Amino acid sequence: MVPPETRRRYADEIRATAKIGSEALLNAFSTVPREDFVGPGPWKVVSRPAPGRTQPHITDVSDPCELYRDVAVFLTNENPSTLAPWLDALDLAEGKSVFHLGCGTGYYTAIIAEVVGPRGQVTAVEIVPA
Repeated sequence: MVPPETRRRYADEIRATAKIGSEALLNAFSTVPREDFVGPGPWKVVSRPAPGRTQPHITDVSDPCELYRDVAVFLTNENPSTLAPWLDALDLAEGKSVFHLGCGTGYYTAIIAEVVGPRGQVTAVEIVPA
């Protein structure tokens, strides 16, 4: 179980890194359980290169709390701060309808659904069955 304060810190990291303005989007990042969309652990996470380095850092993690950082989960889930600005630019709001093409595992689809809420609608399509 990932503590709520870990999820909130994750949303705050995304806000700072990606300069997100939408509170609804940040609340969705702190609510939707990322571990439900990346398959069973352990996971390979990819961090951005450290300052002065050119190679990203790849680590195996077993604790789901480690997924609540601005990391990509190798082969399943991009860095949140990479996609968050695109989601923020959509100006998502309660009741909106969204079509998500290439939804992958569905994590960002779930983020969108959290923002548009039960009055909204999200249609997601993925061509790769896995």
